[in-house]
Amino acid sequence: MAGQHHPPSILSPLYSKLSGSGLLPEFLKGESGLIYFQVIVISWLIMFGLVLFSLIATRHLKNTPNRLQALIEVIVDKLGNMFDSLMGHGGRKYLGLLGTSFIFIFCLNIMGLIPGLMSPTANWNCTISMALVVIFMVQIYGIKSSGFLGYFKHLAGSPKGLIMWVLVPMMFPLHILGELIKPLSLSIRLYGNISGEDSIILSLVNMGFSSLPLQLMMMFFAVFTSFLQAFVFTALSSIYIMLLTAHE
Repeated sequence: MAGQHHPPSILSPLYSKLSGSGLLPEFLKGESGLIYFQVIVISWLIMFGLVLFSLIATRHLKNTPNRLQALIEVIVDKLGNMFDSLMGHGGRKYLGLLGTSFIFIFCLNIMGLIPGLMSPTANWNCTISMALVVIFMVQIYGIKSSGFLGYFKHLAGSPKGLIMWVLVPMMFPLHILGELIKPLSLSIRLYGNISGEDSIILSLVNMGFSSLPLQLMMMFFAVFTSFLQAFVFTALSSIYIMLLTAHE
């Protein structure tokens, strides 16, 4: 659930114990300290869980896969096909960043459906952090694909004629501004949708037992929107990569 409207957390006792012992940094001791604490702890637990699952699933790979290996291969193949369809041939080579982002964001999104927990993506600190990492990697891919000169030429608007070169002093700041806006676009869209979804569920819960059918319907819908928002985030990220790495 989102922000200060989230019901009591199962992490509250741990937070109180750490706070009382003086082990928490200052930024976790303020009014929103518990919220930030939950975002950090849940995010790291999801990361640890995904890494552990990956290690177990790929520990003994076989030519004839077992059920777990077959499931992993299907997921990887479907994600690879999705990025190939979004970016054209070669999109699969960005599967490490984009596929991991998709799975990680989906897992974060659905955590708010577990009583006593919250969706870290319902907090803007989480979404802007992920967006900054992705956009940073987009710039790295752009430089790697075109070189430094080609990268800065792209930011200048890829001038070809005299008129285009004259417009470079205007186009360059606009392209820089566009790159700076991309993290805001990614993060605010994800944050707004997940926090809004969690707020609706919380409102239905506060209405009591009479709203249980609506709660169940909204939770099923929330699973779908969690998937959809993870897809939108990674689809936009793939488009940003394609725009910066495409060659004429």
